[in-house]
Amino acid sequence: MCSVCKLVIPTFGIPHTEVLCPLRNSRYCSNCAQFGHLLSACPDRPSSIYTKPIYVEQLLSPSVLREYKITTRTPLPVVITEVVPQLLEIKDDEKVIGAYLAARSIKPQKGCTKRQTLEEYAKLQNKRLIYLS
Repeated sequence: MCSVCKLVIPTFGIPHTEVLCPLRNSRYCSNCAQFGHLLSACPDRPSSIYTKPIYVEQLLSPSVLREYKITTRTPLPVVITEVVPQLLEIKDDEKVIGAYLAARSIKPQKGCTKRQTLEEYAKLQNKRLIYLS
């Protein structure tokens, strides 16, 4: 019995080496898409438990990889998404702007108008400000 099986299956009676261990060979690492070890023992261990797949082969099951003898690592295409700011539409009126700021407990700083405070708030919230007439 090898050191891999000894802790997990102490009653496994077939003598074998660690290289030929059926338990070790059945372990699959979802990080590097290889058999022989688990994610917790991966030499290229990720920083967090969940990682986005970076290879097409990580999206296939281990049985499919074996059946078609897939050993390649094809990078997934990189999709760049542009962050579109949300719109903040508000009536161009000092009372309406003041009410909007008050509802969010925002007080204009000294020397700043309500309009400037609103524009600063919109910028911090990644919103595009549109004044309606």
